[in-house]
Amino acid sequence: MNTKSPEVNLELLASLCKTPGLPGREEEISFLIRQNIPSPWQTQQDALGNLIAHLPGKGNRLLILAHMDEVGLIVRRITPEGFLLVERLGGMHITALPGNRLCLWSNGRCVPAWVGLPPQHLAAESPIALKDIYIDVGAASGKETREMGIQIGDGLTWDSPLVRTDNDWVCTKALDDRLGCYILIALANLVTKNSVPYDLYLAFVVQEETSTHSALPIIRSVNPDYALGIDGTLAFDSPDVFHQQTEIQIGNGPAIKWMDAIRGKSATYLPDGKLAKHIQKTAQQQNIPLQTEIVSGLTTALNLIPFSQQGIKTAALSIPIRYHHSPVETACLSDVQHLIKLLLCVLSQPLNL
Repeated sequence: MNTKSPEVNLELLASLCKTPGLPGREEEISFLIRQNIPSPWQTQQDALGNLIAHLPGKGNRLLILAHMDEVGLIVRRITPEGFLLVERLGGMHITALPGNRLCLWSNGRCVPAWVGLPPQHLAAESPIALKDIYIDVGAASGKETREMGIQIGDGLTWDSPLVRTDNDWVCTKALDDRLGCYILIALANLVTKNSVPYDLYLAFVVQEETSTHSALPIIRSVNPDYALGIDGTLAFDSPDVFHQQTEIQIGNGPAIKWMDAIRGKSATYLPDGKLAKHIQKTAQQQNIPLQTEIVSGLTTALNLIPFSQQGIKTAALSIPIRYHHSPVETACLSDVQHLIKLLLCVLSQPLNL
Protein backbone atom coordinates (compact mmCIF):
# COMPACT_ATOMS: atom_id res chain seq x y z
CA MET A 1 0.00 0.00 0.00
CA ASN A 2 1.25 3.48 -0.89
CA THR A 3 1.54 5.41 2.39
CA LYS A 4 2.08 8.81 0.80
CA SER A 5 -0.68 11.26 1.69
CA PRO A 6 -2.12 13.20 -1.28
CA GLU A 7 -2.85 16.92 -1.31
CA VAL A 8 -5.88 17.94 0.71
CA ASN A 9 -9.01 18.30 -1.42
CA LEU A 10 -10.01 21.86 -0.46
CA GLU A 11 -13.31 21.69 -2.32
CA LEU A 12 -14.40 18.63 -0.34
CA LEU A 13 -13.16 20.05 2.96
CA ALA A 14 -15.01 23.33 2.34
CA SER A 15 -18.21 21.39 1.54
CA LEU A 16 -17.85 19.30 4.70
CA CYS A 17 -17.43 22.42 6.85
CA LYS A 18 -20.25 24.36 5.16
CA THR A 19 -22.86 21.59 5.33
CA PRO A 20 -24.99 21.79 8.49
CA GLY A 21 -24.79 19.01 11.03
CA LEU A 22 -26.11 20.10 14.40
CA PRO A 23 -26.33 17.45 17.16
CA GLY A 24 -29.29 15.20 16.39
CA ARG A 25 -29.67 16.79 12.93
CA GLU A 26 -26.79 15.28 11.01
CA GLU A 27 -28.77 14.08 7.96
CA GLU A 28 -27.23 16.49 5.42
CA ILE A 29 -23.61 16.04 6.49
CA SER A 30 -24.13 12.27 6.70
CA PHE A 31 -25.48 12.24 3.13
CA LEU A 32 -22.47 14.22 1.87
CA ILE A 33 -20.01 11.89 3.60
CA ARG A 34 -21.78 8.82 2.25
CA GLN A 35 -21.53 10.21 -1.28
CA ASN A 36 -17.75 10.39 -0.92
CA ILE A 37 -17.19 6.84 0.36
CA PRO A 38 -16.16 4.70 -2.64
CA SER A 39 -17.04 1.10 -3.37
CA PRO A 40 -16.21 -1.58 -2.33
CA TRP A 41 -16.81 0.01 1.08
CA GLN A 42 -20.20 -0.96 2.51
CA THR A 43 -22.10 1.78 4.36
CA GLN A 44 -24.93 1.59 6.85
CA GLN A 45 -26.62 3.90 9.34
CA ASP A 46 -27.89 2.98 12.78
CA ALA A 47 -31.09 4.21 14.40
CA LEU A 48 -29.24 7.08 16.13
CA GLY A 49 -27.80 8.30 12.81
CA ASN A 50 -24.21 7.08 13.18
CA LEU A 51 -22.75 6.28 9.76
CA ILE A 52 -20.49 3.22 9.46
CA ALA A 53 -18.34 2.31 6.46
CA HIS A 54 -16.96 -1.24 6.35
CA LEU A 55 -14.20 -2.75 4.21
CA PRO A 56 -14.37 -6.50 4.93
CA GLY A 57 -11.01 -8.14 5.40
CA LYS A 58 -9.00 -10.65 7.36
CA GLY A 59 -7.43 -9.89 10.70
CA ASN A 60 -8.52 -7.93 13.75
CA ARG A 61 -11.53 -5.65 13.62
CA LEU A 62 -10.17 -2.10 13.67
CA LEU A 63 -12.52 0.86 14.08
CA ILE A 64 -11.49 4.46 13.33
CA LEU A 65 -14.00 7.13 14.23
CA ALA A 66 -14.61 10.87 14.03
CA HIS A 67 -17.71 12.88 14.92
CA MET A 68 -19.71 14.69 12.23
CA ASP A 69 -21.84 17.05 14.33
CA GLU A 70 -20.96 20.67 15.11
CA VAL A 71 -21.85 23.19 17.80
CA GLY A 72 -24.73 25.57 17.22
CA LEU A 73 -27.89 27.12 18.61
CA ILE A 74 -31.56 26.15 18.85
CA VAL A 75 -34.46 28.64 18.80
CA ARG A 76 -36.28 28.58 22.14
CA ARG A 77 -38.52 31.62 21.72
CA ILE A 78 -39.77 34.10 19.12
CA THR A 79 -40.34 37.50 20.72
CA PRO A 80 -43.34 39.73 19.86
CA GLU A 81 -40.85 42.05 18.14
CA GLY A 82 -39.65 39.27 15.82
CA PHE A 83 -36.29 38.45 17.41
CA LEU A 84 -35.15 34.95 18.32
CA LEU A 85 -33.92 33.85 21.73
CA VAL A 86 -31.75 30.76 21.74
CA GLU A 87 -30.15 27.93 23.70
CA ARG A 88 -26.82 26.30 22.91
CA LEU A 89 -26.40 22.94 21.19
CA GLY A 90 -22.96 21.98 22.45
CA GLY A 91 -20.34 24.51 23.51
CA MET A 92 -21.11 27.35 21.10
CA HIS A 93 -18.64 30.18 21.85
CA ILE A 94 -20.91 32.85 23.37
CA THR A 95 -18.38 35.68 23.32
CA ALA A 96 -17.92 35.16 19.57
CA LEU A 97 -21.63 35.54 18.82
CA PRO A 98 -22.45 39.29 18.93
CA GLY A 99 -22.17 40.90 15.51
CA ASN A 100 -21.72 37.62 13.63
CA ARG A 101 -23.70 36.12 10.76
CA LEU A 102 -25.54 32.81 11.18
CA CYS A 103 -27.46 30.36 9.02
CA LEU A 104 -30.86 29.50 10.42
CA TRP A 105 -31.94 26.08 9.16
CA SER A 106 -35.70 25.85 8.72
CA ASN A 107 -37.45 23.21 6.62
CA GLY A 108 -34.23 22.35 4.79
CA ARG A 109 -33.34 25.90 3.77
CA CYS A 110 -30.91 28.46 5.15
CA VAL A 111 -32.48 31.72 6.34
CA PRO A 112 -29.88 34.49 6.76
CA ALA A 113 -29.62 35.56 10.40
CA TRP A 114 -27.29 37.69 12.48
CA VAL A 115 -26.64 38.30 16.16
CA GLY A 116 -27.62 41.71 17.43
CA LEU A 117 -25.45 43.89 19.63
CA PRO A 118 -25.69 47.43 21.03
CA PRO A 119 -24.05 50.28 19.07
CA GLN A 120 -20.45 50.66 20.18
CA HIS A 121 -21.35 54.08 21.61
CA LEU A 122 -23.77 52.41 24.08
CA ALA A 123 -21.95 49.12 24.67
CA ALA A 124 -21.48 47.93 28.25
CA GLU A 125 -18.12 46.74 29.49
CA SER A 126 -19.40 43.51 31.09
CA PRO A 127 -19.32 40.26 29.05
CA ILE A 128 -22.59 39.23 27.42
CA ALA A 129 -24.60 36.27 28.74
CA LEU A 130 -26.57 33.74 26.70
CA LYS A 131 -29.88 35.06 28.06
CA ASP A 132 -29.04 38.44 26.51
CA ILE A 133 -28.21 37.05 23.06
CA TYR A 134 -30.86 37.76 20.43
CA ILE A 135 -30.99 36.81 16.76
CA ASP A 136 -32.20 39.19 14.06
CA VAL A 137 -33.76 37.74 10.89
CA GLY A 138 -34.92 41.03 9.39
CA ALA A 139 -38.50 40.86 10.67
CA ALA A 140 -40.55 43.60 12.34
CA SER A 141 -42.76 41.32 14.45
CA GLY A 142 -43.17 37.80 15.73
CA LYS A 143 -45.93 37.29 13.16
CA GLU A 144 -43.55 38.28 10.35
CA THR A 145 -40.88 35.92 11.68
CA ARG A 146 -43.32 33.01 11.73
CA GLU A 147 -44.55 33.87 8.25
CA MET A 148 -40.95 33.35 7.10
CA GLY A 149 -41.38 29.72 8.17
CA ILE A 150 -39.21 30.07 11.27
CA GLN A 151 -40.26 27.92 14.22
CA ILE A 152 -39.20 27.20 17.78
CA GLY A 153 -36.75 24.29 17.58
CA ASP A 154 -35.04 25.48 14.39
CA GLY A 155 -31.24 25.30 14.50
CA LEU A 156 -28.51 27.83 13.71
CA THR A 157 -24.88 27.43 12.65
CA TRP A 158 -22.13 29.93 11.90
CA ASP A 159 -22.12 31.47 8.41
CA SER A 160 -18.37 31.24 7.83
CA PRO A 161 -16.95 30.14 4.44
CA LEU A 162 -13.55 28.44 4.38
CA VAL A 163 -10.53 30.69 3.82
CA ARG A 164 -7.09 29.32 2.88
CA THR A 165 -3.87 31.26 3.50
CA ASP A 166 -0.73 31.19 1.37
CA ASN A 167 1.00 28.98 3.95
CA ASP A 168 -1.77 26.34 3.84
CA TRP A 169 -3.65 27.30 6.98
CA VAL A 170 -7.43 27.16 6.80
CA CYS A 171 -10.02 29.13 8.75
CA THR A 172 -13.76 28.38 8.97
CA LYS A 173 -16.41 26.89 11.23
CA ALA A 174 -16.68 23.21 12.20
CA LEU A 175 -13.07 22.15 11.58
CA ASP A 176 -13.85 20.32 14.83
CA ASP A 177 -14.43 17.64 13.63
CA ARG A 178 -14.97 17.89 9.88
CA LEU A 179 -11.19 17.59 9.59
CA GLY A 180 -11.59 14.18 11.20
CA CYS A 181 -14.38 13.33 8.76
CA TYR A 182 -12.17 14.42 5.86
CA ILE A 183 -9.33 12.21 7.11
CA LEU A 184 -11.63 9.18 7.28
CA ILE A 185 -12.95 9.87 3.76
CA ALA A 186 -9.34 10.18 2.54
CA LEU A 187 -8.53 6.81 4.12
CA ALA A 188 -11.57 5.23 2.48
CA ASN A 189 -10.29 6.40 -0.90
CA LEU A 190 -6.68 5.35 -0.28
CA VAL A 191 -7.25 1.94 1.28
CA THR A 192 -8.35 -0.82 -1.06
CA LYS A 193 -9.54 -4.35 -0.44
CA ASN A 194 -6.73 -6.69 0.69
CA SER A 195 -4.30 -3.76 1.10
CA VAL A 196 -4.52 -3.77 4.92
CA PRO A 197 -4.41 -6.71 7.34
CA TYR A 198 -7.66 -5.72 9.09
CA ASP A 199 -11.39 -6.03 9.00
CA LEU A 200 -11.69 -2.24 8.79
CA TYR A 201 -14.49 0.07 9.92
CA LEU A 202 -14.76 3.86 9.66
CA ALA A 203 -17.46 5.52 11.77
CA PHE A 204 -18.90 9.04 11.60
CA VAL A 205 -20.45 9.72 14.98
CA VAL A 206 -23.48 11.87 15.82
CA GLN A 207 -24.15 14.06 18.88
CA GLU A 208 -20.57 14.12 20.18
CA GLU A 209 -20.89 17.81 21.06
CA THR A 210 -23.74 17.07 23.47
CA SER A 211 -23.01 13.56 24.77
CA THR A 212 -20.19 11.11 25.49
CA HIS A 213 -22.50 8.13 24.81
CA SER A 214 -23.18 8.55 21.10
CA ALA A 215 -20.56 6.07 19.87
CA LEU A 216 -21.80 3.20 22.03
CA PRO A 217 -24.26 1.79 19.44
CA ILE A 218 -21.35 1.57 16.98
CA ILE A 219 -19.29 -0.43 19.46
CA ARG A 220 -22.15 -2.87 20.08
CA SER A 221 -22.55 -3.32 16.33
CA VAL A 222 -18.89 -3.62 15.33
CA ASN A 223 -17.38 -5.07 18.54
CA PRO A 224 -13.86 -3.96 17.49
CA ASP A 225 -10.59 -5.35 18.79
CA TYR A 226 -9.02 -1.87 18.53
CA ALA A 227 -10.49 1.62 18.17
CA LEU A 228 -8.80 4.85 17.12
CA GLY A 229 -10.41 8.25 17.54
CA ILE A 230 -9.69 11.30 15.36
CA ASP A 231 -10.72 14.74 16.65
CA GLY A 232 -9.54 18.30 17.06
CA THR A 233 -7.58 19.40 20.09
CA LEU A 234 -6.66 22.74 21.64
CA ALA A 235 -3.65 24.60 20.30
CA PHE A 236 -1.85 26.68 22.92
CA ASP A 237 0.03 28.96 20.53
CA SER A 238 -1.93 32.23 20.51
CA PRO A 239 -1.37 35.18 22.91
CA ASP A 240 -4.41 34.49 25.10
CA VAL A 241 -3.46 30.86 25.87
CA PHE A 242 0.32 30.64 25.29
CA HIS A 243 1.62 27.37 26.84
CA GLN A 244 -1.18 27.22 29.44
CA GLN A 245 -1.55 23.43 29.35
CA THR A 246 0.67 22.07 26.58
CA GLU A 247 3.15 23.15 23.93
CA ILE A 248 0.85 22.07 21.09
CA GLN A 249 1.05 24.31 18.02
CA ILE A 250 -0.72 24.18 14.69
CA GLY A 251 1.66 23.26 11.87
CA ASN A 252 3.86 21.07 14.09
CA GLY A 253 2.07 17.83 13.27
CA PRO A 254 -0.88 15.93 14.75
CA ALA A 255 -0.90 14.90 18.42
CA ILE A 256 -1.14 11.59 20.28
CA LYS A 257 -3.39 11.89 23.32
CA TRP A 258 -2.20 10.65 26.70
CA MET A 259 -5.10 12.09 28.68
CA ASP A 260 -8.07 14.40 28.43
CA ALA A 261 -10.65 15.31 31.04
CA ILE A 262 -13.66 17.46 31.79
CA ARG A 263 -13.29 17.99 35.51
CA GLY A 264 -16.39 17.47 37.66
CA LYS A 265 -18.19 15.38 35.02
CA SER A 266 -16.43 12.02 35.48
CA ALA A 267 -15.20 12.37 31.90
CA THR A 268 -11.56 11.34 31.74
CA TYR A 269 -10.01 9.48 28.82
CA LEU A 270 -6.78 7.46 28.99
CA PRO A 271 -5.51 5.44 26.00
CA ASP A 272 -4.16 1.92 25.96
CA GLY A 273 -0.47 2.56 26.68
CA LYS A 274 0.91 -0.10 24.34
CA LEU A 275 -1.24 1.05 21.43
CA ALA A 276 -0.36 4.72 21.94
CA LYS A 277 3.35 3.91 22.17
CA HIS A 278 3.14 1.77 19.02
CA ILE A 279 1.66 4.73 17.13
CA GLN A 280 4.32 7.03 18.57
CA LYS A 281 7.09 4.62 17.53
CA THR A 282 5.60 4.32 14.02
CA ALA A 283 5.66 8.11 13.66
CA GLN A 284 9.32 8.21 14.75
CA GLN A 285 10.32 5.47 12.30
CA GLN A 286 8.57 7.24 9.41
CA ASN A 287 9.83 10.74 10.38
CA ILE A 288 6.26 11.98 10.86
CA PRO A 289 5.99 14.89 13.33
CA LEU A 290 3.79 13.92 16.29
CA GLN A 291 3.06 16.13 19.27
CA THR A 292 1.94 14.91 22.70
CA GLU A 293 -1.37 15.90 24.26
CA ILE A 294 -2.51 16.05 27.88
CA VAL A 295 -5.39 18.50 28.20
CA SER A 296 -8.33 19.30 30.46
CA GLY A 297 -11.53 21.03 29.40
CA LEU A 298 -12.52 18.63 26.62
CA THR A 299 -13.07 15.00 25.76
CA THR A 300 -14.08 13.07 22.64
CA ALA A 301 -16.43 10.38 21.34
CA LEU A 302 -13.79 7.84 22.41
CA ASN A 303 -14.40 8.58 26.09
CA LEU A 304 -16.53 5.56 27.04
CA ILE A 305 -15.28 3.08 24.44
CA PRO A 306 -12.45 1.54 26.54
CA PHE A 307 -15.12 0.35 29.02
CA SER A 308 -17.44 -1.12 26.39
CA GLN A 309 -18.05 -4.82 25.68
CA GLN A 310 -15.27 -6.79 27.41
CA GLY A 311 -12.93 -3.79 27.22
CA ILE A 312 -11.41 -2.31 24.06
CA LYS A 313 -7.88 -1.10 23.37
CA THR A 314 -8.06 2.50 22.15
CA ALA A 315 -5.85 5.41 21.16
CA ALA A 316 -6.70 8.97 20.18
CA LEU A 317 -5.06 11.20 17.60
CA SER A 318 -5.77 14.89 17.26
CA ILE A 319 -5.46 17.81 14.85
CA PRO A 320 -4.45 21.06 16.62
CA ILE A 321 -7.07 23.80 16.13
CA ARG A 322 -7.12 27.40 17.31
CA TYR A 323 -10.29 29.19 18.46
CA HIS A 324 -12.48 26.13 19.04
CA HIS A 325 -16.27 26.37 18.65
CA SER A 326 -16.08 29.75 16.95
CA PRO A 327 -16.59 30.88 13.32
CA VAL A 328 -12.81 31.18 12.87
CA GLU A 329 -11.46 27.77 13.85
CA THR A 330 -7.96 27.62 12.39
CA ALA A 331 -5.79 24.65 11.45
CA CYS A 332 -2.88 23.71 9.18
CA LEU A 333 -3.31 21.38 6.20
CA SER A 334 0.13 19.81 6.70
CA ASP A 335 -1.08 18.46 10.07
CA VAL A 336 -3.94 16.76 8.22
CA GLN A 337 -1.57 15.25 5.65
CA HIS A 338 0.81 14.00 8.34
CA LEU A 339 -2.04 12.33 10.20
CA ILE A 340 -3.31 10.59 7.06
CA LYS A 341 0.20 9.30 6.37
CA LEU A 342 0.59 8.12 9.98
CA LEU A 343 -2.72 6.23 9.85
CA LEU A 344 -1.74 4.59 6.56
CA CYS A 345 1.54 3.45 8.12
CA VAL A 346 -0.27 2.06 11.18
CA LEU A 347 -2.75 0.27 8.92
CA SER A 348 0.01 -1.34 6.86
CA GLN A 349 1.01 -3.74 9.64
CA PRO A 350 -1.17 -5.95 11.89
CA LEU A 351 -1.45 -5.06 15.57
CA ASN A 352 -0.52 -7.74 18.10
CA LEU A 353 -0.64 -5.90 21.40
